[in-house]
Amino acid sequence: MEFKKKLKTRLYVAIAFIVLGIIMITSTFIVKTDNHFVSSYGLALVIMGIARLKKHFIITKDDATIKKQEIRESDERNVSIQQKAKSAAFMVYLLLSCVVVIVLSFLALHEIARWISLSVCLLIVIYWIFYL
Repeated sequence: MEFKKKLKTRLYVAIAFIVLGIIMITSTFIVKTDNHFVSSYGLALVIMGIARLKKHFIITKDDATIKKQEIRESDERNVSIQQKAKSAAFMVYLLLSCVVVIVLSFLALHEIARWISLSVCLLIVIYWIFYL
């Protein structure tokens, strides 16, 4: 029953993505600005929401597929692989960002280097918060 609640939450998130995306797209027509970032981001949210809805309906078409998905997500081996992948992605991002900050500093692009270093700091602060 716990996994079905998780699936229902994912459904609500997908619907929220679609609604938020539509709001962002329509807001660009109301405000009439040349900045197309908001409408592009809204379109990306709508597409992500539709993809999540499609995946949700595929998973929930019968009890057998729900059970298979639950096993896929709760199997200790899969969870371990996911954790290792997240950890590796975190470390690669941190190391690449630090190298980019150093290179940008040598190229006298201090403003861009500052923003990247702030993203690294924010990521580490978020990590510490969740670790504690």
